[in-house]
Amino acid sequence: MNRITKLTTVGLLVIGGSVVAVPAYAADLTCTDDLGSQSVSGNLIVPGGADCILGGATVEGDIIVEAGGWLDATSVTVTGDVVATDAYGVSLDGTSVAGDISAYSADTTVGFLYVNDLKVGGSVEAGGIDVEVVDSAISGSLLTQQATYVDIVRTSVGADVSVDGSGWGVSMTGAVVKGDVTVSGSSRDVLIGATADGGSDAFANSIGGGLSLTGNTANLRVANTTVFGALALDGNSPAAAFGAGVRAGSTTGDYTGEAPTAPPTGDQSIAVTVPDQGSGELTWSIEGTSRLVDLGVATENLDHYAASGEIVPIRVQDTRAGNPGWSLTAQVSNFTAGGQEVSSKYLGWTPEVLETQGGAVAGAPVPSSFDSGQGLSVARTLAQANDGHERGSSLVGADLDLKLPLETPRGTYTATVTLTALS
Repeated sequence: MNRITKLTTVGLLVIGGSVVAVPAYAADLTCTDDLGSQSVSGNLIVPGGADCILGGATVEGDIIVEAGGWLDATSVTVTGDVVATDAYGVSLDGTSVAGDISAYSADTTVGFLYVNDLKVGGSVEAGGIDVEVVDSAISGSLLTQQATYVDIVRTSVGADVSVDGSGWGVSMTGAVVKGDVTVSGSSRDVLIGATADGGSDAFANSIGGGLSLTGNTANLRVANTTVFGALALDGNSPAAAFGAGVRAGSTTGDYTGEAPTAPPTGDQSIAVTVPDQGSGELTWSIEGTSRLVDLGVATENLDHYAASGEIVPIRVQDTRAGNPGWSLTAQVSNFTAGGQEVSSKYLGWTPEVLETQGGAVAGAPVPSSFDSGQGLSVARTLAQANDGHERGSSLVGADLDLKLPLETPRGTYTATVTLTALS
């Protein structure tokens, strides 16, 4: 895996800089393209036919998606509700919605609601669309009506779950529901903690209240599910088929397969879902508001000009499975000033690890070629970590040492640092 970017270095003359602030909108805003990480103090409106893309945005009101609109939001914070009617689709991938999420298709069975890695302060309601809720936490209830299909995966729900009339199936696995769960009127596979052939899914369900399965006309399978209340079956054709790991406070109605056993007893029960370890990634970012490095005004010494400074610190985060080794290298272009060019071999450095929660080790010091070698005109290691390094992030930096011959033409010189992450 290689990742390369560039960081500008400025030497020999003090230069000021400025920071460009991300704009904040103090009123309702209409979104028809990529807004990135904007901050909106009012409501955000996605009009019909428009595609709205958010990444890291904050909305201090509601998000309203009109008919035919598409919301694709990643790492957003919404202090109000998300409401969509006859929308093309709504995708919410992190971080939080303080209010409710409501997505309905009033006249057609098209559209989707995808919720992933999201904290919802209120309830989620949807109808007439595809519904997927994965790795999320819902403080209120989860209700779907006439949805095409419903997937509830590794998700906690603070109140009840009700799924009615799903024409293309229902899957619930790794769910922790404090209230009751009702699944009714579904006409394709209904899989509660089970696979389509009746085996146990890897992720078990825990239901604090009762589980009611009524009027389903499909392959109805239950396994690996604990129901602390009553498990009620009525009007299912064919009858529900129970696999291994079904536990219930009581069971009524017709079923085949293994008889449920009693749930554990005690004053309280604790449920937690542990997901598969993600593949992770090796990332790094500039730890500062500016990518400009200022070496100031060079000082004339006995036989050379000298200037010094520090690179902008770099945060390295490695979340990959197995903690494989990595290295971060840098190479500097030649310094230029107008038509003049000076080799970057005259720039050296001394790397250092400022924070080492990720097992980083500083690269070896590199002298200016005025003393020996090729300096930073060739790729040098800023930091590295060995196979099996500890998890966490490391902050790395380097002290810069520039030594130039006295015959160097005067001017304000600039060069570019190219950083490469290797694994």
